[in-house]
Amino acid sequence: MKIELICTGSELLVGKVNTNAAYIGSRLSAIGFELSLVTDVADKKQNLLQEFKRAFERSNVVIATGGLGPTFDDITVETAAECLNIEIYPDEKVLNSIKEYFLKRSVASIPKINEKQANIIRGAKVLENRFGTAPGQMLHFEFKDSEKKYRKTLFLLPGPPEEMKPMFEENVEPFLKSYSAGIKKTGVLHVFGIAESAVEEMIKPVMDEAVSSDSKSVEFGILASKSVIDIKFSVSGTDELFVDETISKLKLGFGSVLKDNIFGSDNDTLASVVGRLLLENKKTVSFAESCTGGNIAAAITDIPGSSLYFKSSVVTYSNESKTKLLGVKEETLTNFGAVSKETTKEMAEGVLKLSDSDYAFSATGIAGPGGGTKEKPVGLVYIGSADKKKTESFKFNFNGTRKDIRKRTVNTVLDLLRRKLIVKHSY
Repeated sequence: MKIELICTGSELLVGKVNTNAAYIGSRLSAIGFELSLVTDVADKKQNLLQEFKRAFERSNVVIATGGLGPTFDDITVETAAECLNIEIYPDEKVLNSIKEYFLKRSVASIPKINEKQANIIRGAKVLENRFGTAPGQMLHFEFKDSEKKYRKTLFLLPGPPEEMKPMFEENVEPFLKSYSAGIKKTGVLHVFGIAESAVEEMIKPVMDEAVSSDSKSVEFGILASKSVIDIKFSVSGTDELFVDETISKLKLGFGSVLKDNIFGSDNDTLASVVGRLLLENKKTVSFAESCTGGNIAAAITDIPGSSLYFKSSVVTYSNESKTKLLGVKEETLTNFGAVSKETTKEMAEGVLKLSDSDYAFSATGIAGPGGGTKEKPVGLVYIGSADKKKTESFKFNFNGTRKDIRKRTVNTVLDLLRRKLIVKHSY
């Protein structure tokens, strides 16, 4: 089955990231399908009309996102209808639901412009939008070529992800699952502390063994981002037990070679794993941040319930604040500089004392793009670690943009904490 995605919106052609395509592609993969083509198209009728014609000719299922709003450039419904030579009509039930949506928000009457969203292609099934005013539509239609007629399906979904995602899961997925001839399950393992090339070399024997048993049933991918490496794998088959066993063998195989460098799976993040470890072991942590500017604290507090283990983060960007707030000695800053193992140790010890946490970490470095020297280049970062027994300092040389260096520093701090917790405690 060929499934094609058309994403409408002129903003997609000038730099906005198409998150809808990534989401739909991953959801389809999880149920054993894949996108044959993704097209971003501007909000111009002739362009969209052309893409619909091409898609209807070559694909069995066409999914379109965006262009269901009330403004002049929301033209998906009328363009699709014109392409199929089917009329549109105002649906009273849809219009009433739009009115109710506004009434719940204390708007007495529906804006005239929103009435356009009640226009439905004749014969289409209306898909409820629980989070907005634009209903989706599912239309089965016949497409004729010179010899045959083909039954095809069109889905029109809203563009905003918070509206599109539930509509896709509640309508598109069940429809496609009814045509699925097999089972496809996926897994992701997250790795930190090893280069991407080294990871690939280490796991190659595991991949080779899995592929040799059934070359058509197992697929792999490796993706690196800010020193975090994702190993993605999928297993297809008609026997669910076989699929589950293969997934389990792969996880065990990867774990046997990568060991503690694997920090989590699926939706785990370094912050969520660290939080879980801190909770399980009833420990607390605080941070002293310079080059990261509060980003370590932001990562930790992104996790619900982090108040149970996170005490504080002190952002001491200037030398003066390092001295006044953390007790870093002036002679340390004078003799060694703000970016040094000596300073980062005193920063960690200072926030440990200030917060009375079980663990404290500090980070100071040169994130760039300027400020580097031959002795201390851009990307040089020192991370300090302190607890009641020991203080340590770690030196790193990160590459990339200012944003990259800061993110790598955040990830490295969290991974150092994770490893400390694994060494001292067990799950």
